[in-house]
Amino acid sequence: MKALTIDTIERNFPNQWLLIEVTETKGGVPFRGVVLEASERRQQVVKEIGRNKGKKLFFFYSGIVASPKPAFAL
Repeated sequence: MKALTIDTIERNFPNQWLLIEVTETKGGVPFRGVVLEASERRQQVVKEIGRNKGKKLFFFYSGIVASPKPAFAL
């Protein structure tokens, strides 16, 4: 698969857990990479981490992570 920017990957895989093999960084932050696994289920992607030892990996969620105890201010 072709290496894409992290921004492009987030747009192409909304609200998914992602495991990326990092191919380029900018200032020490992942900038471009190849999608190794994408799923709505976190555990499915976590399993892939062990299968990709020795690679520079970036694991993240592309959606909004809400607090388990939301608070509202008026």
